[in-house]
Amino acid sequence: MTKKFQQFLGSEPGTVVELISGEKSPVKVRTEDGFEFWLSSDDFKNYYKEQGAPSPDKWKLFVTDESGAMVETRVAKEAVDLINIFKVAFQDFMKARCFLKDVYTEHSAGTKADIPAIRELLRKSARFPEAISDKNIDDIIHLSSKAKNLLKGDVFAVLDWPLNHSVEIGPRDETSRKTSDEIVKKPVRNTPLKMKNVELSVQNETLTITVDLSKEFGPSKSGKTIIVASTEGNKTVPGRNEKIGLNVYKELGAAKKSGNKTSFKNMEMQVSDDSLTITVDLSQELGPSKSGKTIIIGSTGGNQFVYSRSEKIGLNVYKPI
Repeated sequence: MTKKFQQFLGSEPGTVVELISGEKSPVKVRTEDGFEFWLSSDDFKNYYKEQGAPSPDKWKLFVTDESGAMVETRVAKEAVDLINIFKVAFQDFMKARCFLKDVYTEHSAGTKADIPAIRELLRKSARFPEAISDKNIDDIIHLSSKAKNLLKGDVFAVLDWPLNHSVEIGPRDETSRKTSDEIVKKPVRNTPLKMKNVELSVQNETLTITVDLSKEFGPSKSGKTIIVASTEGNKTVPGRNEKIGLNVYKELGAAKKSGNKTSFKNMEMQVSDDSLTITVDLSQELGPSKSGKTIIIGSTGGNQFVYSRSEKIGLNVYKPI
């Protein structure tokens, strides 16, 4: 009897085929109604399983049809993408997953009239509720019905942590039921790999930036300065929606000078030996930029000398409008 295989992963899973030729890639298969087509051996291996066999373990978290252990990738992607958006606010995938289940089961989010209630629920349960825009909340309401049903259930994208111990999807724990004023927010550290010699941490509304002034990363592209630290472009502040752009460098042959403190806006600088620490109050807003596309949070007001050092620093912290 010819073995039959079933496509379990794809935009429309469920197709049953028999293998006609499988000695080498590409392989030839035939559907039950006689249609023949070719597949690469990798696609056959990754997207098809022997009929009746379970789906591979690596896909079990994303099954969209439990009866056949099928994964409809378009629907699964919708649900996972939404979880990952809200993961920024919770700094945890499972907490974001629980929040969305609660929104759909307890609050029946369905119209724009529900946005204020969802925002309030987010404020009470997330670490960084301000990282979520109204557009993100609107995405909750306009998610497809198939993806909503996945997030209402107890199976889809439920991670085992620790191993062999299933994390329950249900009402938020007692910590998440507290208001944001009651929750003690620990510093969040997240230094992207592309940054050079820059450490960022956030506690409550204070951003702390740390730079080791003893380090050097070679000349800049112009060859006129030595790079000491850089965010290498504008990066997102951990757990927030503010952006930061920072460059610290040495001008070749520059004399030591004092920093121009009067140009600093909403930032404090401290230097101890070779350690530079800057703090910015993220709750402050200094008005729109010249372009009108961002709100300025803090700035050195151009490139300035680090206090009593030869290094120069340029820093901008802003919020996209």
